[in-house]
Amino acid sequence: MPHSHVSPSDWRWLVLWLICVVPAAIGRPCAEDEFTCATGTCLPASHVCDFTEQCGDGGDEHHCFDWDRCDFESDFCDLTQSDNSQFAWARKTGEDGIGPKWDHRDSQTAHFLSMTYKGGKQPLATLRSSFFLPTGVRQRCQVTFYYHLPPQDGALSVGLQTHQGGPVQEVWRQTEAQKERWTRTTVTIESRDRFQVRSKLLPSSETPAIDDISFSNGCVPEVGKSSAHKAHKTHHCVVKHRHRVCVCVRLFLRPPLPFFLLFPSAAACDFEGGSCGWYENAPGDGFDWIWGSRVALQPDYQDQAPPQDHSTDTSKGHSMFVVKTTKSLSQKAELRSPKFRQSASGCTLSFWHYNYGQAVGAADMYLRVDGVNNNTVVWRTLYDQGSRWLRVLIQLGRLTRPFHFSLTKLSLGVFDGVSALDDIRFEDCALPPPVPVCQGQQHFHCRDTKACIDRLLVCDLTDDCGDTSDEDHCAQGLQCDFEDGLCNWTQDDVDNFDWTRIQGPTPTAKTGPWKDHSLGTVLGHYLYIETSAPQAFRDTAVLLSPNFGPTAHQACIFRFHYHMFGQHVYKLAVYKRTSRDAQGLLLWAQYGEQGNLWLRETLHIRSSQPFQVLVEGTVGDDLNGDIAIDDLSFMDCLLYDGECNASLLHIFIFYSSLHTSVSTPNNCSHEQFACQETGRCIDAGRRCDFRGDCADESDEVTCVQPLCNFEGGLMCGWHQNTSTSSEAEHPFQWFIGQGASLHPGEENHRPAWDHSSASHDGFYVYADSSNGAYGAIADLLTPLISRTGPQCTLTFWYHMNGITVGTLVGWTFTGPHCARCLSFQQIILRAKRGISYIGDVTLDDVAFEDCAPLLTPDRQCHTDEFTCANDFCISKDNLCDFSDHCGDASDEDPRICGHFYGRCDFEFDLCSWRQWQGDDFDWLLRVGSTPTLGTGPSADHTLQDPSGHYIYVESSFPQTVGNVAKLSSLTISRLSRDCKLIFYVHMAGRSMGSLLVYQVTVSNQQRQLLNLTGDQGNYWQRRQLALHADEDFMVLIEGQVGKGGKGDISLDDITFTGECLPAASASSPAPPTSRLCPSGYLQCHGGGCYTPRQRCNFVDDCVDGTDEEECGTSCDFEHGRCGWKNSLADNFDWVIGLGSLQSLRPPVDHTLGTQNGHFAYLEATPAGLRGDKAHMKSSRWTESSGTCRLTFWYFMSPKATGIIRLYVKTDHGLSEVWNKTGSPGDTWVKAEVPLRRLRDFEIIFEGVRSKDFGGGAAIDDIRFESCQPGDEVPGLCLLLTDFMCANKQCIDSHLVCDYKADCDDGSDEVDCGDVHSVPGTCDFNVPEGESWESSCHLHQDENDDFDWTISSGVLDTGHGPVTDHGGKGRFIYINSVAQKEGSVAIISTWAQFPASVGMCHVRFFYYMHGSKQIRTLKVYTATDAGMNLLMWSTSGNQGGTWKYANIIVSNYKPFRVTFVAEVGVDGDTDIALDDISFSKECITQGVVTLPPPTCSLESFQCQLVPQCISSTWQCDGEADCVDGSDEFCPTKMPGTLGPQDRCHSSEFQCRSGQCIPSLLRCDGVADCQGAEDEFACPVKLCLNDSLLCEDTHDCVPPSQRCDGTVDCVSFQPDESSCTGELAGVRHAGSALRVSIGKVLNMEVTRVKSPSVPKRV
Repeated sequence: MPHSHVSPSDWRWLVLWLICVVPAAIGRPCAEDEFTCATGTCLPASHVCDFTEQCGDGGDEHHCFDWDRCDFESDFCDLTQSDNSQFAWARKTGEDGIGPKWDHRDSQTAHFLSMTYKGGKQPLATLRSSFFLPTGVRQRCQVTFYYHLPPQDGALSVGLQTHQGGPVQEVWRQTEAQKERWTRTTVTIESRDRFQVRSKLLPSSETPAIDDISFSNGCVPEVGKSSAHKAHKTHHCVVKHRHRVCVCVRLFLRPPLPFFLLFPSAAACDFEGGSCGWYENAPGDGFDWIWGSRVALQPDYQDQAPPQDHSTDTSKGHSMFVVKTTKSLSQKAELRSPKFRQSASGCTLSFWHYNYGQAVGAADMYLRVDGVNNNTVVWRTLYDQGSRWLRVLIQLGRLTRPFHFSLTKLSLGVFDGVSALDDIRFEDCALPPPVPVCQGQQHFHCRDTKACIDRLLVCDLTDDCGDTSDEDHCAQGLQCDFEDGLCNWTQDDVDNFDWTRIQGPTPTAKTGPWKDHSLGTVLGHYLYIETSAPQAFRDTAVLLSPNFGPTAHQACIFRFHYHMFGQHVYKLAVYKRTSRDAQGLLLWAQYGEQGNLWLRETLHIRSSQPFQVLVEGTVGDDLNGDIAIDDLSFMDCLLYDGECNASLLHIFIFYSSLHTSVSTPNNCSHEQFACQETGRCIDAGRRCDFRGDCADESDEVTCVQPLCNFEGGLMCGWHQNTSTSSEAEHPFQWFIGQGASLHPGEENHRPAWDHSSASHDGFYVYADSSNGAYGAIADLLTPLISRTGPQCTLTFWYHMNGITVGTLVGWTFTGPHCARCLSFQQIILRAKRGISYIGDVTLDDVAFEDCAPLLTPDRQCHTDEFTCANDFCISKDNLCDFSDHCGDASDEDPRICGHFYGRCDFEFDLCSWRQWQGDDFDWLLRVGSTPTLGTGPSADHTLQDPSGHYIYVESSFPQTVGNVAKLSSLTISRLSRDCKLIFYVHMAGRSMGSLLVYQVTVSNQQRQLLNLTGDQGNYWQRRQLALHADEDFMVLIEGQVGKGGKGDISLDDITFTGECLPAASASSPAPPTSRLCPSGYLQCHGGGCYTPRQRCNFVDDCVDGTDEEECGTSCDFEHGRCGWKNSLADNFDWVIGLGSLQSLRPPVDHTLGTQNGHFAYLEATPAGLRGDKAHMKSSRWTESSGTCRLTFWYFMSPKATGIIRLYVKTDHGLSEVWNKTGSPGDTWVKAEVPLRRLRDFEIIFEGVRSKDFGGGAAIDDIRFESCQPGDEVPGLCLLLTDFMCANKQCIDSHLVCDYKADCDDGSDEVDCGDVHSVPGTCDFNVPEGESWESSCHLHQDENDDFDWTISSGVLDTGHGPVTDHGGKGRFIYINSVAQKEGSVAIISTWAQFPASVGMCHVRFFYYMHGSKQIRTLKVYTATDAGMNLLMWSTSGNQGGTWKYANIIVSNYKPFRVTFVAEVGVDGDTDIALDDISFSKECITQGVVTLPPPTCSLESFQCQLVPQCISSTWQCDGEADCVDGSDEFCPTKMPGTLGPQDRCHSSEFQCRSGQCIPSLLRCDGVADCQGAEDEFACPVKLCLNDSLLCEDTHDCVPPSQRCDGTVDCVSFQPDESSCTGELAGVRHAGSALRVSIGKVLNMEVTRVKSPSVPKRV
């Protein structure tokens, strides 16, 4: 045969062919467990990826990304060491001189592991791998590594450990050295359990080493322990003739998986770390799914990969895609997933798919379930979808058997395109985790898996537990999955066509489901409506449920799954009908396409009559509109064997059968409630509290329902009070009604439609005015409510139309239900009939919102939340806003809220708010309702009671339209951050004006923050306004009168949030100092010096009276006020005047007895109204003696009118010590009030107008007598907690050891070791070189801007202290020179102080002097969770001296004390601290008190000192107790209580002779004509609804109320009014007249057990 010509290019092709093809074709075929090199050489599998090239071309080391390997060049990879070994492995090189001179690959600079000594307990060194899954029959795990052992004693071993801390099984050991060289070894692992590889080295005298460890791909890490599951791989070399090159394509083959994967909460694979167990199931036909990236392919194949993957959007990103290398008609690419054990009911699979190209073809994804013959198509794509990634979402649902997925494509020889898969994600596929106990009663605890699931998932035809326990013991006839027909559902015979039962997909493409919901496969059945011909648009198919009985107080719950997929899907609806001849009430409807998913819906159905459920499917306007339903189930429903339109008699019999059923046996006491199903006992106080505490919620069955729309004629627990209805034949009462039931002529009586559904068929309740007489009342009541949450609110919609419509009143009745029972509350909605039959009172949609008692959260509070004492978390904006959001009032504790600026509830006066001087009239302080009917609130916001105070603008005469009343705050610092104003406003009335709020800066720049105009609703509304400005500012609140008298605007409970800081100019000016006196001293007029503590102490320390002047001293008003000051907040004043026979004031004074003498009197003004108040107060007195008393003369006559009260104000609150009302005649009368021993107190005279335009009542000749301290018995202090100085002087305990002497002899600063040892206490005088932070137990914050610096003096005296506070030590400061404006430095105490409130004192000295731009110094309490609480702040230039601060820090949780300093604008804004100390109470968590003595029954125990006296000495006119408490006898005070000789022992006798229940005494409301039931009341505060006894000053708990035993002897209030009614006392209800369509919110406060029912 002649030779043909061979070109050079052909020779090159031949050479390539010989290299690539011939050896593989003619050489020995490699075994299954061998690796084939490109040259045809066969290598043992253990030699692949072992860091040594053996193929000659590096092929055995090229593709090792899915092997776990480590060459120690950068770190230890995933290998870890033991902590308690004496030796450790360390990364070394040959150049280190420790161990071998070269690594395994003969490099002196490459790393290996060498053994080093570290000093542990065990004489060995260990190295541990991560855990691997068990090996299989065809799966071998091999560990290859290199070791270097010196010729000395020692041993290297490899072992397996199956669990942490378990025994180690040794599988390999080497003790002999290998001639000082690196030795390779491979260890084969076989284990039926998960295992961990451990290498152990027993040390020798020389240094051994190991290098280049590799785990074969048969070593499969646990799921979640590595980024990808291992996949076996093989290399196929194919020849591409067109380019004559050898192309090697890696194909992934299925790994042997001897396990089923368990789902984590969300399993995901982006293919960047491998194939994640997805593999080509039909390899070798040249048409396969491969794992890779576009850039990794040879150029000839790159067009078969997507241009970019989806995860990284780059050509280097990885995905799974189809590569075609040969042509054949029978080619199939099948991508198969790992096998999964099971999935949860909410499981979904999502992925991104790329299907692009002219001949790319279709792709089908199948769900293959073990034991199921049929495969279920779960997704399909057809042909070219464009050059883009598209997201696919597949609903899997609950699959109880192992399953996997198969994604197939057929080539048919013409495949041309790109088909790829990326970013696979399983979500919500794991079963719920096991827990010991379920939280709350709305959960079901699974039997075997111990998981918790929602109660609504029980008996819903889906195994949500994973052990089927949630589907066991389900009621018969309440479930249908359509696997065996329609169950007890029926097809309606009056619709257009029927529902169809089917398996698999519906006949029409692109609509309907592909599988059912129950089984999740094509074998499951479901119902659907076929919307193609012959059906027409809007044809309906109706499915009918069985009949159910009335629901009583518990809703019937209907669950179902529906599928609405297709372009022309129209409507699916559910109805409830009570009559066979009606469609019924629409409960739910869904329109249009909802996606290719089964969706779940839950309906709560209520009905007072037997009913039936209808499921209606409606046909759309084309064939792609199939609608399917599956898994229909009912819960808490009772089948009814009668007809839906049953008679009332049948319904009554049905109800009777329910209520006479036998309850579960129980052992509950009479103070407990037995749950109906389980017999569990719960406290009776947890019944009817808007939270189901029983699993079956039977504790709430007979209670009022949280929401009532009266649909179906249900009253939801509300009932008519028959005791208030008249005995007339047709009484005025409440009825259930509908607009559809209106008779001709009734159109204007009540609404034609309800509020809930705005339909004629909707229900409401109405009080029918066609019955009864004028003034008749009809009460709608709730059952007894045991307790509510702190923010419980009652809302309802009401309709009142007609000129003769009556009134509607909402109020609460609170009181004991029976002896030795809890107190309960009822809500009463009372309608009062108008003058004629026209105009019914109608209600709808009555709702209790946020009424369930609070539960402790299962998380820590966030940094913008306040941690309540009960661990509940509330927003920081709800802190100290006068509303109890915590439920235990800890968020309103005055010791927490004390630093909140501008905080005022107006219960006494206007606090720091000021009447504006340039307006038209003033804001007025008010109690109860405003004088004008039809406007204003009936109660304040603070107390929610007519006895509470608020302020308002009176819009009636003499005010005219446009008149304004303004109220201003003190100045707020521009440095305030996140500052807000919070207040409550009430604006209800038909002629309402406007409320405007402005922010006004010191340069008079004005910004409007709020403008409310017109009626805002008859309820208190909370408003919150953000404040910020570039300069200091104040807030101006303006009330503007509208057109008419019914426009009163009311305000209450104003506060600035804690972030609002007072401006430096707003601080009280310090008394002037003098250079002639030492620092901190004040100068007398005569030249002497005195301390601030000596000012206003009843001692003339200056001799010339300087220190006592202007204190509010003894005064005859002949030469001025003597320091007595009027309150700037009042709308009228105490005025100094002369006697006059013509005016309302006294004719003469008391001092001189002439018309030329002066006195102070209540000014009468033309605009003055009854109830106006004026206050005149003294300065703050430091201390008084135990014999101190106040005397004065007062004048009150029929002409000179008013009420005079005397208050003492201390740090612990305000107490009334004397009052006088009524006229003793036209003469001056002397009053004498024992003050006794007090500390840090003010005296306040309050005058109240007793009639409109009235005034004139006067006081004169005020005298403090025997008030100078020092007359007490030596050795006894005012308080048991006081510190007694060595000279017998007494000072407050919190002044002890605060680095300044408060005792005259300095003894309070001696022996301070225990106080100064409190962590955080520091004078900063630490030795040079020693850390002051460590010595002081203070911590510089890591997250602030810079640190505090210690110094002994600042060189520049213009902006920092020259010396420390003591004069020769050190201090800390912030150096502002190098910082920028606003930077902060923070220090905190290292240790936490125990939780305390109002007890812990922090004392320190601070220095803030220099620039005017000095910013702020703040003190916080900081906890581990929740917000930091600001306790104190100051700002601005404080002068060139050290200032002393003594502040109380509080927190309900353990806390650290934090100091925060902020840098100002320039470098002269240093702030310094020194001599920080803490009182003893900070670490003892309370006040240290001496135990009181035990006095006999015949003795009286003094209140403030440990002393007993004979009880006969009490109230004998002579003080026998050192503290004078035996003479605290209110009945002996002038003008207080009259005789008590005519009334019952549990009643109080007014001066008029009227007897009132003693429970009304001292309740804040005057019930006697002269208000004497409110005289001389004790001021102690009892918490937790306790009752204060007058005689013992003890708090009686609610459990002792009305128990038949007298605990309070005086007036016996604990046994008063125990019937729940107050006989003989007038309680006038306030009518609420409102316009149509307004919503009325009535805030229901947290249920308490007060002494008296609330008055409305």
